Amino acid sequence: MIESPEDMQHLANEWGFLPFFADAVPGFSIEENIDSRWWFDDGSEDEEDETSEDTMGAWDWKGRCILEGDLAYGKFFHGKAGYISMQYYPDYVNYRRSRYPLSATEEHVLATLHAAGSLLSGELRRASGFGPRHYARRETNPLIRAAEAGDIRLPREHHKSAGESFETAVTRLQMGGRMLIADFDYRYDKQGHRYGWGIARYATPEDFFGPERLVTERTPEESRRVILSRLRELLPEATEAQLMRILG
Repeated sequence: MIESPEDMQHLANEWGFLPFFADAVPGFSIEENIDSRWWFDDGSEDEEDETSEDTMGAWDWKGRCILEGDLAYGKFFHGKAGYISMQYYPDYVNYRRSRYPLSATEEHVLATLHAAGSLLSGELRRASGFGPRHYARRETNPLIRAAEAGDIRLPREHHKSAGESFETAVTRLQMGGRMLIADFDYRYDKQGHRYGWGIARYATPEDFFGPERLVTERTPEESRRVILSRLRELLPEATEAQLMRILG
């Protein structure tokens, strides 16, 4: 049972793959393995509420686990966020890059990010030439807060821009092993108290881990077999369809 950021780090490294949210395979997520005291519904917080030690939980531990746990974090699991250990992330990158060819929009966003090293979600949006959001009641919309934090992908109809949306490009870049979430930045009031949700800071895997840590001598198909073998070992009750959904 997860009761601390150290527990989250340990489970992610032990399993190798750890989605944040429950999905097709029962029990295969932080959401289903955390003490309920440390899991909060993403619609229950007030955007302007002060964050204190009493409200720390899985949502607040994400950045710490990234930086201290030597873990990759991003929308790796069918467009939803989760962790992959460095034992398997090089194979994930190797396999997924063979599966996700870059669109012109994705190439542009990726080049913009690589030139900067790392950028917050809004910074990357503006630097890539995308216009502002056109959401109603942005400050109180929990879906938008979760999307900014890199946890979910909003449906395409939520976006006004023509062609491939910024959110679609960023999600595909993470799913394709070309982008990850390096940390979360927070806002502070005049008294120095942190408030609101963390905003995702993006980076390329090469800039975050160093290119030497992503090297594998395996072919993409060999990396696929390594990942699938681990998933079968980890999830013996899962169907092939469920494993394929995770494998991507």
